[in-house]
Amino acid sequence: MSTNNTVRNEVKRFAQQIETLAREVQVKLDQGGDPLTVANELVRSNSTFTFVLGEMYGLESLSNKKHKATTVSNPSNTPTVNYRHSLRDSSGRFAKKV
Repeated sequence: MSTNNTVRNEVKRFAQQIETLAREVQVKLDQGGDPLTVANELVRSNSTFTFVLGEMYGLESLSNKKHKATTVSNPSNTPTVNYRHSLRDSSGRFAKKV
């Protein structure tokens, strides 16, 4: 599992890469060149940036909160049922479990 500092460094790296690629697209447009390959890389970097940012948010939210698991009570003591959806009778129709 990644540490919080590692993920933050990756976010910074992708942000810098996005800035560089955006400048390259602007230069290509100003020069009348074809910005398509650089624009494609910019889109890929933006997508990766979004996922890494989500990972950072997830790690920070998990480290800041304590999660408490509780067992759900069954006050009426209803039986737990094992449903079998593929149980069929001899004619191929679904049959009730007896």
